[in-house]
Amino acid sequence: GGVVRDHSGEIIMAFSSSFGTGNNAKAEAKAMHLGLRLCTERGLSISFIELDSLLIVNCFNAQWDPPWAIEYILRDCKNLITPTVSISHIYREDNGLADRLAAHGHTCQGIATFDRDSLPSTCFTAYQADLLGQPQYRPP
Repeated sequence: GGVVRDHSGEIIMAFSSSFGTGNNAKAEAKAMHLGLRLCTERGLSISFIELDSLLIVNCFNAQWDPPWAIEYILRDCKNLITPTVSISHIYREDNGLADRLAAHGHTCQGIATFDRDSLPSTCFTAYQADLLGQPQYRPP
């Protein structure tokens, strides 16, 4: 799951999808790729990307060699953005909406897209907390 926001943190588009079985790195890379494809299809320009996977961020920024299973995904992601787009790490607790959308993806058949008014009920509180800058923690 992921969310595309404007400069003030408001939702432009959000999405969830199930990527089947695999590891966390592959799911994170596929989610980034899906988000970039959706932005491209909608003509949305991207200034920066924040991910909660330090592995993906460091591989994308050529600080680490990517695992072979995601190398092709990251290469395709680079082709979807301009070289001026920055990608940085953000803690999961600081982007609760994306975390909730990822959890929602386990229930999806195909790709589900949302705007602010159509967010799944399990995600709206996380969105409000993100806007207020409140960290969010997963329930035990």
